[in-house]
Amino acid sequence: MLSERMQIQLIADRLAGLPVSARINDFQLPWRICWQALDDAPLAQQQALEKAIFSLPERDRVLQAVLSARPGYRPPMPSLEELAKNLGPIEWVWQGWIARSMITVLGASQGSGKSFVALDLAWRIAHNKNFPDNIPVSRPGANVIYVDAEMAPQILNERAQNYGMDRNKLFIMLPKEGETIDLSQPRYQDHLAEMAAVLNPELIIIDSLSSIHSGGINATEGVRLLMAYLLRLASGAKCGLLLIHHIRKPAGRQRMMSFDLGMEDLSGSSYITQQARVVLGLRVVQTGPELDPNGPRELKVLKTNLGPYHAPLGFEFAPLHPAGVILKWNDRIPQPYREPTEMDGCKSWLEDFLKLYPTGVKVKDVIEAGQEQGFNRSLIYRARAEMWQHIANTVGHKSPKNKWIWPNVELTDELDGHERPSSHDR
Repeated sequence: MLSERMQIQLIADRLAGLPVSARINDFQLPWRICWQALDDAPLAQQQALEKAIFSLPERDRVLQAVLSARPGYRPPMPSLEELAKNLGPIEWVWQGWIARSMITVLGASQGSGKSFVALDLAWRIAHNKNFPDNIPVSRPGANVIYVDAEMAPQILNERAQNYGMDRNKLFIMLPKEGETIDLSQPRYQDHLAEMAAVLNPELIIIDSLSSIHSGGINATEGVRLLMAYLLRLASGAKCGLLLIHHIRKPAGRQRMMSFDLGMEDLSGSSYITQQARVVLGLRVVQTGPELDPNGPRELKVLKTNLGPYHAPLGFEFAPLHPAGVILKWNDRIPQPYREPTEMDGCKSWLEDFLKLYPTGVKVKDVIEAGQEQGFNRSLIYRARAEMWQHIANTVGHKSPKNKWIWPNVELTDELDGHERPSSHDR
């Protein structure tokens, strides 16, 4: 299969007397007519070509295309080996989380703390504070650009003050009076590009995608052009670009803030996540029977094309005096709440019951007491098996004198004179 450019090139090469290899069936109209004319008239070929296309409505375009083609020209087709000479290694603003010269998307529901996370990262860069997983900052004291498309500079200012942030390092892009920021418009694109060229930022934060694009985030062509601009921006500035984004409303009655999102849950065209090299997800973790909007959060990598997935991170809102909060990070992920099962209830009862009798309780008495609480014999034995590291036998498990006992110390090989549970009890 020959492209139109290749068909024109072959005709031009043949007119110049260069060796060519092609068949008439390789050509489409009108270039097939040209090739056939050259086959039929081995001498005076240009005159034969002009005569063959004379009656074509597009004869001038056809002739001009052939005559303007440079004989023997081949477009550059570099191998990866050749390209690699000018390619540097992948660099990071935050190792494993925010890549330099690329787009990182941070997705979450409204109210989850996306803007808090973005400001926390800006503070760390400006003040040379290690990132939440203790990774050092690459460019301490560098500038950060914050595109405040949601137009809440007062909120941003108050939070920065709570952090004690050097606000001279945080540069805000706001819309022109009476307008909203629209990065699909060349004048806003130029404005942000000029800021990046002058300020040499380490990170550009865009808050948020749905607020910077008048064409809507489901319009694939518009989104494609916008993402291409953002990629050029990050690449040209050699900085990280954190694009804050919202998620779709989950099906059913699940709460958006605590929804354990995946890639498919981000709003808009899939082209958004395709162009991001790293996609992060943020959610509130429900750790009790009721969701606490101020409860602990989980930040995790939903997608990366650049290496292994890093372990999720957790954080909480740490209150300040007399007002405000900052983020307190840790590498221990809050555990989601689950409704207690009948087994959970039986295990809890069994622990409390055995602790009432330091010398132990005969097995049949345990069973009778448990049945009075509504737990059947099978469930009690299964609970005992799952708690084998905590419950000991006073004598062999087959002995009628055996008791179950909750030792006051951790199990050792001797269990303070009590028998270690056998596989039967486990």
